[in-house]
Amino acid sequence: MRILIAVDEKPYSAHAVREVARLAANTWANVTLLGVHATIPTSGPAAREWTVNDPLPKAVRELRETFLQHFKEEECPYLQREFGYELIEVTKGVWEELYVAKTARKDLKAKIRIGNPIKEILAEAQEEESDLIVLGCDQARDCTWEDSRILPQKIVNDAPCSVLVAKEEKQVNKIVCCLDHDLVSQQSLEMINQLVTLYKAKLVIIGLTEGEELKVEVEKKMDAILRYYTARDIEPWVEIVELSSLGAFITQEAKWGLMALWMGKKSILEKVFPKGKVDKLIKGSESSVLILR
Repeated sequence: MRILIAVDEKPYSAHAVREVARLAANTWANVTLLGVHATIPTSGPAAREWTVNDPLPKAVRELRETFLQHFKEEECPYLQREFGYELIEVTKGVWEELYVAKTARKDLKAKIRIGNPIKEILAEAQEEESDLIVLGCDQARDCTWEDSRILPQKIVNDAPCSVLVAKEEKQVNKIVCCLDHDLVSQQSLEMINQLVTLYKAKLVIIGLTEGEELKVEVEKKMDAILRYYTARDIEPWVEIVELSSLGAFITQEAKWGLMALWMGKKSILEKVFPKGKVDKLIKGSESSVLILR
């Protein structure tokens, strides 16, 4: 798994980094922390001073340390190990002391890109082939990121992969998942599995139907998802919800800590949550929101 964390200098970015560290401890994901700066000096002494004195590089370095603090040094898969001599069996019965390097088992990158934050975050996700983008937001200001009121919503709508908008620090007691039972990817099912394990939360899976005559069919199709989770010692609760009432249902359930929606290509949720409604969900939900693709 490759996770991209979009960060700035605000407290919500530190919260997002801590959440990813917890997830990475379970998954051993490759992780990139990305800050985006509008402009920087391109030459001369000012270019070097920018890397030392500007708040954003400092914040990215500190957030990298925040991430690493989650791991015990001897168990951390992201630390470079020292070079040194080690006795190694080179042929059967013959051992030789060789100079070797023990490199990090997983990647932890800290990057800064220059340009428009939305374009640069999406470009980084595309280039790194990220599986998940994570970002925080200022919930007190309608889920803004830095001074942008549209960045979280644009990333959710336009990202090539799943996106987690990690909101305020609160206990995640329940994870509510609206899944397209016909189309949901194996990767998305596994991501939910990891989050349920991480938070020790109750899992509620929503089956969607457009009429009473389809209810039995939907219940049969949900059975495969139920078997997937019960095989992993997770006992989900299943609810069947009419598409016409899904918006109200999500509003009611969004206070529990994490709302997950499968929004892959041809998802039935596109009928209920076009981009405008997804924007409102991201802004208005009390819970963190995970858009799965």
